[in-house]
Amino acid sequence: MNLNGRHCERSEAIFQGRRRMTDCFVATLLAMTTIFTFTLTAQAAMPALPVFAPLKFHPVKPERYVMPNGLVVYLLEDHELPLVHLDMLFHTGSIDEPADKVGMGGIFAQAWTQGGTLTRKPEDIARLLERKASNITFGMDLEKGAASLSCRTRDFDDVFNVFVDLLLKPGFAKDQVELAKSEELEGLRRRNDDPEEISRREFRILMYGSAHPYARVATPEGVQSIKREDLLAWHAQTIVPNGAYLALSGDFDSAAMKQKLQAQLGGWAKKEVVFPVLPPAPIFDHKRLMYIQRPINQTQIRVGYPGYPRHHPDSFAWSVFNVLWGGGATSRLFRIVRTQQGLAYSVGSADFVPQERGIVVALSQTRGFQTVAATQSILKINAELPDTTFTPEEVQAAKDTLINEYIQNFTTSEQIAAETMNNEYFGFPADYLETYPQKIAQVTVADVERMAKTYLQSGQVTTLLVGDLSTFEKPVGTLGKAQEIQLIDYADDQTTHY
Repeated sequence: MNLNGRHCERSEAIFQGRRRMTDCFVATLLAMTTIFTFTLTAQAAMPALPVFAPLKFHPVKPERYVMPNGLVVYLLEDHELPLVHLDMLFHTGSIDEPADKVGMGGIFAQAWTQGGTLTRKPEDIARLLERKASNITFGMDLEKGAASLSCRTRDFDDVFNVFVDLLLKPGFAKDQVELAKSEELEGLRRRNDDPEEISRREFRILMYGSAHPYARVATPEGVQSIKREDLLAWHAQTIVPNGAYLALSGDFDSAAMKQKLQAQLGGWAKKEVVFPVLPPAPIFDHKRLMYIQRPINQTQIRVGYPGYPRHHPDSFAWSVFNVLWGGGATSRLFRIVRTQQGLAYSVGSADFVPQERGIVVALSQTRGFQTVAATQSILKINAELPDTTFTPEEVQAAKDTLINEYIQNFTTSEQIAAETMNNEYFGFPADYLETYPQKIAQVTVADVERMAKTYLQSGQVTTLLVGDLSTFEKPVGTLGKAQEIQLIDYADDQTTHY
């Protein structure tokens, strides 16, 4: 469906007369084409499609060792290009932010990257990295801290010296902390500009509650209260070698690299870290229909259910089911809602799989006057799936899709080293990278059908609509008892101005 929905409708109206004038001609042409095609088909049968052997995935294994201070290191040499790439992970994340300082993770990462060290000014570091065409960044996600370095082989020693200085002795320059805070506050001021972001944020709150670390959002007061001392304390408490992982890939000699790592990071002292206890995710045992009124001509639709935690044994079967549910152009949601019914610009399914219970969700974007019909269609498909029988052929196609996409994600030494480290960080088995395709291949039709019965529980469905109710083709109450969510708007809040 064309993204310019209303313009497309006007264009179709203009061309209606012209199309009627050509109906007879088109019908005659189609008839002639069918006869001609049938004749050719009878004369020459289509050749059989080739049969390929199952893909075998045996990625090269990085060398793993643990330094005396507990730092886990992965090394993977690759001399194809004169480049070196380093990735690190740290056992922390925005889930560890103090409840009254939500947003500190992003400020921490930006000020860590741009705030210099105790002995190097930010501008000196920036000039060196620019001169050597290199890059150093630090980041903070929900459940992990991260760092990366990329440079040419000949520049590694100089760039790595800067990286280690930033890693161990960050300056968190006050002006950079204030800049990061001002950008965070500007984000709060604009937080309701993007309907898709509203939908994502508010749906997460619905599924976890506003106080849960998976759903907390920053406030101007909380951001304003963040000080440089808070960032230094977080760094001292959580950035420790026995809670860190390092993956190096590229053009280097492993023996020499081990010596460099020991010389630079051997003196990094280990330290025990006590992390906040993550509360369990709440379970809602009733249907909920929520809406957010926004003056827009398109509607964001989310229809979701409680999911599963990261290491649940259903993860492989769910991945296959998700492809069939809404994960591709041949999935149930896409094929019916978009292709057959023309009710949505986009429609699909996704999951959020953290340490604790996750979320599985159908997502769609449609025109305002198709909102109720599109939502009803999604709900109907979801309600019918627990009783749906899948064919071995479509399940096999879904498995092939997952395996092929997975293998294509790991074609470089950088990808393999980083993913191997990532798997260990999140507690997956050492052979997870190599055995994932096998685990997917072992999923049965019965496993896939069990996923719909287990997770698409109609009694636990939460539906969220973000759009303009005045454009809906029917009252939102057509879908059930609806409750409005009133957004908090900081656009005119003086505390967001810095």
